[in-house]
Amino acid sequence: MTHAESRPAAPVEVLRASGLTKRYGETLALGNVDITLGLNRVIGLVGENGAGKSTLLNILSGIATADKGTLDVHGAHQRLTSYVAAQRLGIARVFQEQALIASVPVFENLLLGSEGQFTHMGQLLRRRDMIDRAQDMVEQAGSRIDVRRMTAELSFSERQLVEIIRACMAPSMLFGAKTPIVLLDEPTASLEKNDEAIFFALLEKIRERGTVLFVSHRLTEVLRVCDEIVVLKDGRRVGAVDPSHATERELHRLMVGRERDVDYYHESAQRSAGFGATAFAARGLSRSGAYGDVHLEVGAGEILGIGGLLESGKSELGKGLAGIERPDRGAISIAGGPWSSPNIQQLVPQGLGYVPAERMVEGMIASQPVAWNISLASGGDLFSNRFGLWRHRHENAVSSRMMARLGIKAPSPQWPCTRLSGGNQQKVVLARWLARHLRVLILDNPTRGIDAGAKEEIYGLLRALCEEGIGIILITDELLELIGLPNRIAIMWRGGVCTTIAAPANDKPTEQALVALMLSGGGGLAETRGRAA
Repeated sequence: MTHAESRPAAPVEVLRASGLTKRYGETLALGNVDITLGLNRVIGLVGENGAGKSTLLNILSGIATADKGTLDVHGAHQRLTSYVAAQRLGIARVFQEQALIASVPVFENLLLGSEGQFTHMGQLLRRRDMIDRAQDMVEQAGSRIDVRRMTAELSFSERQLVEIIRACMAPSMLFGAKTPIVLLDEPTASLEKNDEAIFFALLEKIRERGTVLFVSHRLTEVLRVCDEIVVLKDGRRVGAVDPSHATERELHRLMVGRERDVDYYHESAQRSAGFGATAFAARGLSRSGAYGDVHLEVGAGEILGIGGLLESGKSELGKGLAGIERPDRGAISIAGGPWSSPNIQQLVPQGLGYVPAERMVEGMIASQPVAWNISLASGGDLFSNRFGLWRHRHENAVSSRMMARLGIKAPSPQWPCTRLSGGNQQKVVLARWLARHLRVLILDNPTRGIDAGAKEEIYGLLRALCEEGIGIILITDELLELIGLPNRIAIMWRGGVCTTIAAPANDKPTEQALVALMLSGGGGLAETRGRAA
């Protein structure tokens, strides 16, 4: 029986928002939106990037105030003026971008803002009590993370799980809320499979005691776990559907205004032959504790996918290939040029671009404007003259051209990136490299946390780059993306490339086959549909 079939006929209302409207200058971020969260229910919230989802969550969590509309929590009218005020009402949130302090232990992040509960005589912190409470939170959530570890030592997935645990457990364990109200903004976008299982079990625990608003671009997840799904488009509510009768295609139509293209990954445009000379090659690349003796090659106009489990070393390899975290040994060559140890400062002028997995941490400075972020990698050559003076007009012209090419929704190149949706922020990161003369582009989870429409646009862009002769290395945790886009797929296992298989448009490997390869280190090669490369 699905949750939609088992939900109460008339759930107790926990939170009601009516007529919420929010403008930023001339931009309507939210227009007359209603939403109700009921006890023991999980409400899904879907929409394209820029549809108003984050704005709605900001208002419900006290980070922003609505220009118009009302908010009632537990039947009482509220005007939330801060996140602290929301926490006192039992409201907690997981943000789309991670908001942990890497330089402190996990327990300090879990209890951040609640330290006053653990002081002696109002002065000294009772560290042992803090550790015990935080460890209790983690264990009740079903995780085994040691809260004494430094947060920076955790994997990306583990850090995301810490954020989820804090939001789900803090309302009751730190603030005494009998009915927690948990707002989840893309909680699973960065989770490894084991941590996903912990999350979904925790979601059910929260459902039993409170209510959840669940934002995700993974429509299969939303359909599986939610009792109702609310759809936003262009800042307005355009519908609500019963997940027991809805489909991904229907949700996509409501979100985007059209049916999802059956050629979602633009496989019809995938090149099957005629790749130019080698765009990028690596030999013997090794970094202690991360990856070892990696050899790979990418042709001009080819997409090489790299997949593997969380501990496989694929993201570390991406940083090594780009020379961001330099390997201990090995060399790379761009477009048949001389072999050298990877160094990002030397590789960018040669035509290399790199898009990191964590765009808000490594990919951009969000407080700065769009133009500033686009020109970030090119100040030394493209945007300053020979006397070192900045070419502001040229920067604006190039940025405007990139905004038009990628469909970046912003009023001007001087618009701050903090005001952009996640999908538009990711396009800005891509635009930084498209403004240069590219030969190879290394992408680490380029569509993480963005909606189906923006993903499809990026997939089309990657195909266009291939037509221009650019070699692409695509590192991704999304299995369907790993299957649909590349010409070949390299599987990493325990820090090495264990096998590489072909993935032609008319003979793609299956999800099951790739998972078998990732788990076995190449032992499941015979099960793939694509031939060995």
